Amino acid sequence: MRLRREPDGSATLLVPEGIVSLNETAAAALALADGTRDDDDIAAELARHFDAPDGAIAEDVRTLLGDLAERGFLTR
Repeated sequence: MRLRREPDGSATLLVPEGIVSLNETAAAALALADGTRDDDDIAAELARHFDAPDGAIAEDVRTLLGDLAERGFLTR
């Protein structure tokens, strides 16, 4: 799997089965999923970046990363 940024600012996830288009928040979450941060750390960083309340995106981050892990696109 590889995260690719397009010239127009959009992001795609290149996976063995094809391409997954990502929204800005999902792309930012994956960019932070480097093995040194847990889901809560990633959510807190995104909340700061997008000026959102601390817990506002935590569940979305857990769901996104969990789904990608279930599909074999991310190792947890």
